[in-house]
Amino acid sequence: MFKAQDIMNADIVTISPDDTVDHAISLMLQYRITGLIVVDSDRHPVGVVSDYDLLDMVFDYHIEENKVSRYMTRDVETVDEATGWTEMVDIIRERRIRRLPVTRDGRLIGIVTRHDLMRAVHGIRKVTRERLHNSATAS
Repeated sequence: MFKAQDIMNADIVTISPDDTVDHAISLMLQYRITGLIVVDSDRHPVGVVSDYDLLDMVFDYHIEENKVSRYMTRDVETVDEATGWTEMVDIIRERRIRRLPVTRDGRLIGIVTRHDLMRAVHGIRKVTRERLHNSATAS
């Protein structure tokens, strides 16, 4: 079946751990996304910061001035570009995460979201049903 490289989005919005929360929020709002992959200067994923992580802004008046590194999740689950779709589904379901950074040699090259996986699996199931229906009616 398909692999991460087949469905990943290579047009990724990233942020540095040293960027401000204000910048992170601005990017999320501009691109209408719920999270950002945090990368170091060599594009190695070092964290993820999500809208959920930044909801602390309700309680912290100065949050916008703080660095992303203060709020990011550091335990980043990544997959290699050759990772199969069933393994990606398992990771997302078990970890209850929205996005999986895709790497090649440890560097970020793409992202697979829950939405990407749902679309791909739905497409495969639809094609399979059509083929089964066509073979049944041909008999």
